[in-house]
Amino acid sequence: MTLVFLGWAVWAACNWSDLVLVQKLVMGMYSWMILHEYDEGYKDMFLELMAGRLLGIDWRALTPGKTHIAQASYITLSFSAALIWPEQLWLTFAVLILGIFEGFVHNWGIYMFRLKGITPGWCTAVGMCAYAIWAIIVINRAIDYDGIQWLWGVLCFIGQFFCMEVFFQLMLGGSLNDRVTSAQRFLKERFGK
Repeated sequence: MTLVFLGWAVWAACNWSDLVLVQKLVMGMYSWMILHEYDEGYKDMFLELMAGRLLGIDWRALTPGKTHIAQASYITLSFSAALIWPEQLWLTFAVLILGIFEGFVHNWGIYMFRLKGITPGWCTAVGMCAYAIWAIIVINRAIDYDGIQWLWGVLCFIGQFFCMEVFFQLMLGGSLNDRVTSAQRFLKERFGK
């Protein structure tokens, strides 16, 4: 994933003056995302909190790197598509929505897991969220586009995220019903009566 990003970064640096505004904004967002992935990789990573506590997955039994294949594929494909087809704003909106979503999820995770401090990845998630909001403002001021692009962007984000989650579960094996039951049990204990 990092090597693909570095390839795009070199391409963008060599062609910066020829890039359209949307491609420049996507490259900025891509940089935040790569930093975020490394930031989340520290001890007690956020994915481990979400999957380990929420879904009941035993992380010690997994092959190293297996948990990240689905995420890496999702990130690489979604950002590459937004860079290749900048005229399709809905692809850009999908990655910007991802940035806002990351900021929300990390803040929610602090509350949900009753953490005393910030989650691994919180700093870059909040930075990415702020960048995404700023990029949306820049696009709205500089580009005239049909509002339907937002609907397609939201649907694209949901579809990509759903596919990533299904791929993630397939990589882990086990029963999807067991994961749902574990999540329901955790949320009921945390937010129930």
